[in-house]
Amino acid sequence: MKKKWTIFIFACIFSIFFLQKPVQAEELSPEYQEGYVQKGDGCYYVVSWCKGYEENDNRSIYGEFCFPDSYQEGETYPVVIFCHQNMGSHKSFKNPGWLQDLAAQGYIGYCFDFSGGTEAPNCLSTDLDYEESTDETQVADLNALISFVKGQPFCDSENIYLLGGSRGGRDVALAAPSHNEDIAGIILLYAALADETLMEKSTGYTGDALLIHGLNDQAVPYTASIEALETLYNESNSELLLLSGKKAVHSFDGVQPDLKAIAVDKVLEFLDRHIELS
Repeated sequence: MKKKWTIFIFACIFSIFFLQKPVQAEELSPEYQEGYVQKGDGCYYVVSWCKGYEENDNRSIYGEFCFPDSYQEGETYPVVIFCHQNMGSHKSFKNPGWLQDLAAQGYIGYCFDFSGGTEAPNCLSTDLDYEESTDETQVADLNALISFVKGQPFCDSENIYLLGGSRGGRDVALAAPSHNEDIAGIILLYAALADETLMEKSTGYTGDALLIHGLNDQAVPYTASIEALETLYNESNSELLLLSGKKAVHSFDGVQPDLKAIAVDKVLEFLDRHIELS
């Protein structure tokens, strides 16, 4: 009898820990459910899942729109899609204050989790495991997100911008050539483009790019951004901001408020200029 109970208990434990299915959106806690609202500093966040797009094989992507407090229903606004780095999440640009900074100037931001873009439980887009996430799957997610954002009633479809950091910057560079008619500009922060093959795959974007890189970046050399400006974006009105000093490291915006403030000002200048021309 003891043996039977032992086998039964082991079977239960096995089913609990090894046969669990990925967490579905409807199983998440309330703050991650569609439409959940969270107040921020001069802004508010609304959970908005991107679902049902063929571009990424109908994978569900968790994301949040950040609206300025001045938002008026019925009006349209420029939207910036924030693409996080490897092992990052929707919080990567939320916690350092990027979304709040742009919301203060009347921009709507969208931050999200790439499918499998980081390890569980930090990733809420669970249709892929971290090991299954590739450049191709992340670009596919970004393709779906552009369609998703473009279809929102508050989106000024003439002013959609992509902003990515590190690997997210690489994803932006790879996706941009297919969206010359959909996006008004791209912003690459310390983008992981130090690879000739990646450079080749990123050719064909005809719009403007703003590249920002720290001179003391030990993870991705700043020369990668110089090369990208000279080879990928030399036919447009693109520009590069190089930040100097020992603190101008990779992902500087998460740890160095002074350098982040300089970067934010440059991004706002880039965005404002393009909106004036639209």
